[in-house]
This record gives sequence, C-alpha cells and structure tokens, in this order.
Amino acid sequence: MKRFALITALLLLIGLPLAIASLPASLTQHAVARLPAVDAIRYGGSVWNGRATIIIRGGPTGELKWHLSQLRDDQSTAPLNLQPTFDWSFTNAEIQLAGRIGVGPAAVILQTEGTINSAALASVLNPFDIFLSGDFTLAPSRVRMPYNASTLTQLDLAAPLELTWSGGQVSYILANQFNQITLPALQARLITEQNDGVTATISPFSSPAQLLDLTLRTGGWVHIRLRRRFFDLMAQPWPSDQAPDEIVMEIERQIL
Repeated sequence: MKRFALITALLLLIGLPLAIASLPASLTQHAVARLPAVDAIRYGGSVWNGRATIIIRGGPTGELKWHLSQLRDDQSTAPLNLQPTFDWSFTNAEIQLAGRIGVGPAAVILQTEGTINSAALASVLNPFDIFLSGDFTLAPSRVRMPYNASTLTQLDLAAPLELTWSGGQVSYILANQFNQITLPALQARLITEQNDGVTATISPFSSPAQLLDLTLRTGGWVHIRLRRRFFDLMAQPWPSDQAPDEIVMEIERQIL
C-alpha cells in the first residue's frame, strides 16, 4: 500500500505539470471570445507557448504569438500567489505590436507598443471619406482591464495613451470636392472619461495646440469636435473670425 501511494504521488508530481504544460492553445479561445470584433482560428502550441490566427472583423488578419515569461508576482509575499505573465506579439503586413499581459485575480494588465500602417485603418476612416498614408507609432502603454468590465470607461490607463502619426499625404472629400494635402506629424493622447468613453485629443507633434478631439462611446458612437485651427492646417480657412482654439464643427456618427 505504501509503495502504491508513493508511485501515485510520483506520477502526480511528474504527470500533472506535464499535463498542464501540454494544454492546447485552443483553450484560449474563451478569452479571445470576450474581445469585441475579434475572432481566432487555427490555434497551435499550448496555452503557455502558442499561436493563433486572429481576424479583426472589418479589418486585417494577423498572427498572435505568446509565451509564458513569469508565473507569479515577484512583489507579492504570498507563497501561492500565481499571476502568470506572458510576452506576446501580433503581426501582419500592416501591424507590428508587442508587449506583455499579466493575468491577475481581478483584472488583466496589458502592456503594448508598436507600429500600425495607415492602411490598417482604412475600414474606419473610409466611411468619413478620409484616406491616409504614413505610419502610426504607439508609445509603451499600460492598461488595466477588470474581468467584469462592460464599458470603455472601466478600462484603467496608468497614463494617457500616446499615438504618433508620421505625417504624409491625406486625401478627403469636403463639400463634394476631392482634396489632397500633405500634413506634418501629428500626435494623439487617449484617456478614459468617466461615464463618457475614450477621448482622444489630436495636435501637431510636440505642440499643445489642439486641432480636434473625438470621443468613442459605448455602442460604437464617435463624437468629433473640430477647432478652427484644424481647418487652417487643412488649407480650408474658416470663413468667420473665431479664435483658432474655438470649436467650429461637431460630427457624431456610429462607426462600430
């Protein structure tokens, strides 16, 4: 009996970790299913070191890869405080993003940085008759996403998310006329607004002078406020004498 118990214990000590380590990557599909407008197919590897093809509805397809980099929180003194952290990357011809994701007891901590070519945003911008060139660069960012979050306002940004556009040629239709202009580099700062959504303020690179701001609300509605300074930059001078910082046009539209 003792020998049987010893063999059983050894099998558990050796076999259980091996069984956990070999859990298929497809088990992550339940987590992916919680993400809005995202589908995943063709899983490979394990939950600890795997990959999947990700499809963003109405947008690009790319490969998501991840591997376990840390199993517990080093800052915790609890002996069984398991909080796995994974290094991850998402890449395709237009997007190169990478970072870390920490799985805690109440929330996921997502760290991200990388570049996005403007072609990846065509499905969002084209309905507004806006066509861009150039690249977007996402500065290192950190977002806390509670498991019970149901709205954008419940996302917790450690600091404003910063996105820079390299500048380049912009084509757009205004008053039924096709226009084309080359713009300098621009920057956007994103914050979460309580009971409102996610707000981005856009200004020339390294300048506090705002051109426009937009708010994405729950339900996929976007509210855009354009300042006179924006039309001056677009070589479309506003006909009245408002100050450069004054909002002269507002647009609201459902995009998601």
